[in-house]
Amino acid sequence: MSRLHLLILWILAIGAGVLFLNNKKTLEDASSETKLETGSSLFKGSLVDTIDGLKIETSEDSVSLKKADGKWVVGEQQNFPANLNSVTRVIEALRDTKVAQGVIASDEYYDRFNLDPEAEDTTERPEVITLMIEGKESGKLYLGKSRESTGGGGSTAGRFIRLADDNSGVYIVQQDFGFLGANPENWINKVLSPLEEGSIKMEVSAPNDTNFKPWTISRKSVLDDFLIEGLSEKEETKTNETATLKNGFARATFISLLTEEDAKNRSDEKGIRELKATDSAGSTFLITIIPEKKDEKKEDDKDKKDEAAVPPAINFILTVKVLDGPTKPETPTADASVQDKAVYQQRVENLAELSASVNRMRETYEGRYFLVNTAAIGSLTKNRGEFIKPKVEKRKPVSVTTDPIPVPTPSSSGAPNLIIPGTPPPGIARPVEKPKIEAVTPPIQVPPAKVPKTQQDPPPLPGSQPTPEPPKKPEEAKKPAEKEKTEEVE
Repeated sequence: MSRLHLLILWILAIGAGVLFLNNKKTLEDASSETKLETGSSLFKGSLVDTIDGLKIETSEDSVSLKKADGKWVVGEQQNFPANLNSVTRVIEALRDTKVAQGVIASDEYYDRFNLDPEAEDTTERPEVITLMIEGKESGKLYLGKSRESTGGGGSTAGRFIRLADDNSGVYIVQQDFGFLGANPENWINKVLSPLEEGSIKMEVSAPNDTNFKPWTISRKSVLDDFLIEGLSEKEETKTNETATLKNGFARATFISLLTEEDAKNRSDEKGIRELKATDSAGSTFLITIIPEKKDEKKEDDKDKKDEAAVPPAINFILTVKVLDGPTKPETPTADASVQDKAVYQQRVENLAELSASVNRMRETYEGRYFLVNTAAIGSLTKNRGEFIKPKVEKRKPVSVTTDPIPVPTPSSSGAPNLIIPGTPPPGIARPVEKPKIEAVTPPIQVPPAKVPKTQQDPPPLPGSQPTPEPPKKPEEAKKPAEKEKTEEVE
């Protein structure tokens, strides 16, 4: 290699080193040259806390959220209440997200970070969050590519973002906003709970079905079981079936909202069921349940593929109408219990709040069509006979009583008292015995034996009289043989 070639190589190497050092210095000092420094918030907290509207846009969808009468609603869903948890999550992310690094970049480099909203390829355009106050734009955030982690493995380490009013560069944040989406249907609150106070009476009818027999169930309080009304003496309620209606619509959910035209095209009018429900506060609702038409094409295709397949679940179209608000509770009598008086007082105090709640339900539910599944309506489409069973008569129990048999107890000497075979144990009634006939023999007196003189008492003292012998009885003289025999026995 000639000296000239060697000199050229040295010049190129020095130039590349200078360029590398300049670029490295630029990246290191980038955060100090961007508008926001490392650790700064994207928006001021006061701005985020005062917004009353949000608009979220992606390459596929767009959704508008706004506050109306103090609650968030979804504009594209007929101003239906929004899912408050989803809205709160976005607002907290806008308030808490900090700048991890600033990178100087002019608008011609935005497409490298997918931050150009005018990119020809719509899939490379950024997601956009627009902050609104009283209908006017107060801030806009562009969300670009996710930043890959240096550890490898395909993990991410934040996201590239930029602000519409900041042309100093782009920023890297740790929050990736992966939860964000713009499908309006995913932003509504899909809880359907008109009977949140708990129903105490349900009346079900079928105006277009002559074969359907209307039925009514009721209970005294929300703690009791539902019982079918109008039962005969030989019928009773299947409480395990009516138990599924205790919390009907308490926390039910719906699949989606339908337009009036779409609902009419999908309704099977013959299968309509109407439910008039009364809750524990006295409010009454009319809930109409209409089965969705079967898709004949899908059914035919399914039968051809698999005749034994399980049929698809049927969905229903549901409407809600508020007939009456809560009623004022009846004043308890003077002899009412303390608990009844306390319940009355509590209901009076909550009457205004319950009335406001019913008015909110009227605004939220009336005039809308909800698509629900079978689980949401429970057993409301069943026939009356499915809640009834034959009454089982309770027979009186037959009792057999026997006299107690005492257990033998030890005697005072320590030995157990044995029961002689053939003798009834104590405590059991003994049979009446015939009186015994006894022969009584008069006692026989035995005379004292004769004692030899040598064994007799000592001789009497001088001057004393001898003791005379007792006279013998005539019986002893007559029966000397019996005396001897008696002595031997003795």
